[in-house]
Amino acid sequence: MRSPFAHSPEFQRLLKGEAETDLFRIALEIARDLYPELDLAHYEQVVSALASRVRERCPARDVPRSILGQINWVLYVEEGFEGDTDNYFDPRNSFLNEVIDRKRGIPISLSVLYAAVARRVGLAMRGVNLPAHFMLRVGTGAEAVFVDPFQGGALLDRRGCEQRITQVLGRPTTLSAAQLAPCNDEQVVARMLRNLKLVYLRADEHASALPIQRRLAALRPGILEEQRDLGMLCLRMDRPAEAIEPLQTYLNGADESEEAESLRALLREARRTVALWN
Repeated sequence: MRSPFAHSPEFQRLLKGEAETDLFRIALEIARDLYPELDLAHYEQVVSALASRVRERCPARDVPRSILGQINWVLYVEEGFEGDTDNYFDPRNSFLNEVIDRKRGIPISLSVLYAAVARRVGLAMRGVNLPAHFMLRVGTGAEAVFVDPFQGGALLDRRGCEQRITQVLGRPTTLSAAQLAPCNDEQVVARMLRNLKLVYLRADEHASALPIQRRLAALRPGILEEQRDLGMLCLRMDRPAEAIEPLQTYLNGADESEEAESLRALLREARRTVALWN
């Protein structure tokens, strides 16, 4: 059977648990769900060109802070990238091709772009999955530097991160070491997908939400709610055959409840509908 992600080789590598997946490439593969004609090579070339401009200004063995300063100059001063505070929930802010074309994005999409440029100049950065915000970090322990790509690449220490999250949440916040720890690629991609899912479900754009939910359910097969949501979206899109497996998976692990009983009725109806096709 053909994989539903046959056109997403890097995403498939992530599903297999392979090391060192390319988040920038995965983000472009996700964007291609909505933009099927998207030219991945073009955007790879754009980022490589940005990295070349940074690299030519950084002497060999330059310290991370100096490299970050050059990345900030290229991205935010010369190119004019910025966080979209006016239309934060515009779905274009989550698709990397649109972020590059429009030079506007949300914290996680700008972070993926920023880290891609950094990686091409030899600076490894990791995501930081903070409450209601996303940042990057370079270094470990007391030497760690945190970067907020949504705020012009601001360089922060732990206290600065707490102040930023306090602003975002509107209440005093103390961050634990675990919250400030680097997250893995699966966590980054899951957060990207959940952002898009939320945007599309709020707008009742089920056709756009469905490919996003397929990826979430595949990425997080043990999260029953993702299986339930995939089944329900398939039903809303009149795809009962595709709804059967995720709904059954959800019901196999769910506790007895009114919701579970309602879903069993929907599952029975989906099975009857599919049987009539045969």
